[in-house]
Amino acid sequence: MIRFCAAATAALALLAAGPAGAATACDAPAIASGYGANGAFAWDVRSVANPGDAAQPVQVFLPRGAPGPRPVIFFAHGFGPGDWRNYEDLIGHMASRGYVVVFSSYEMLGVSLDQRYDALLQGDRAAAKAFAADMDLSRVGFVGHSFGGGAVPALAYDGLVRQGWGRNGAFLLELAPWYVLEADRARIEALPPGALEAAEVFDQDEINDHRMAIDLYQAIPSSQRWFFLAKSSGAGCAVVADHATPGRNPSHIQREYAVFRPLDALAEAAFTGGAAARAALAHMADAGGGYQPLALEASPAPLRPESAYRWGWNNPKNARAAP
Repeated sequence: MIRFCAAATAALALLAAGPAGAATACDAPAIASGYGANGAFAWDVRSVANPGDAAQPVQVFLPRGAPGPRPVIFFAHGFGPGDWRNYEDLIGHMASRGYVVVFSSYEMLGVSLDQRYDALLQGDRAAAKAFAADMDLSRVGFVGHSFGGGAVPALAYDGLVRQGWGRNGAFLLELAPWYVLEADRARIEALPPGALEAAEVFDQDEINDHRMAIDLYQAIPSSQRWFFLAKSSGAGCAVVADHATPGRNPSHIQREYAVFRPLDALAEAAFTGGAAARAALAHMADAGGGYQPLALEASPAPLRPESAYRWGWNNPKNARAAP
């Protein structure tokens, strides 16, 4: 079930241990209310067969007791075992805020890149069909990390353009994305401009070149978009903004401040049109005197040369780098 504040605070205390009496930038408590805080709902998990992945069903997380059909967030995980528990904090948080969360997976071995995308697409469609009564598909979000982050444009194109979802609100969020496939220039430009978009990278990521996220931030035709850099803290504790930050990074507090907060504001801005949520996104990186891992960049630039990353921009697998 959802990990609540007490456990996160205890874990933070261990991470922040330093010289006796020394305060650090990581001594902040878990977020108690507002953007970044867990919501009011517990959740139930259900499953449905995925026509694109016979090995693993789609997991659907339903906020228990939430009234009426709920907005839906389709989540695509990074390359690795398709176990939702690798993202339990993030998935549980989204469901606690009253959103239906769809977790589609794909096989790691013995399949092509196209087959992995097909598994994600078919899984999202199967969940939408099986749980239609629980879902408000006129309000949808697409969130992805790493391989799944690169898949967000293709998933959004299928959902927003082909399926007609998101008529009353939509958003895209790419977290440290890998290469973008099955979304050429025409498909990216066909995405509805009213869909909000945000990209986020992590300062100690050595896996995926920041240029992929910067490219999407610049290419997706959103009327409003944001680019966030999550920064590590070196003030006496091991809170490192690395590639695993949205999932298996041990710092829950970092996920709250660096991932949950912008995600919550982005979803609210998309689903309700709230001006307060948009204002919060514009000021989310403002210094507040406490733990603040985010920087908002209007003109983002890579922090390192391509050689610093396992997957650099100029790679034959990167269709968007082709001349």
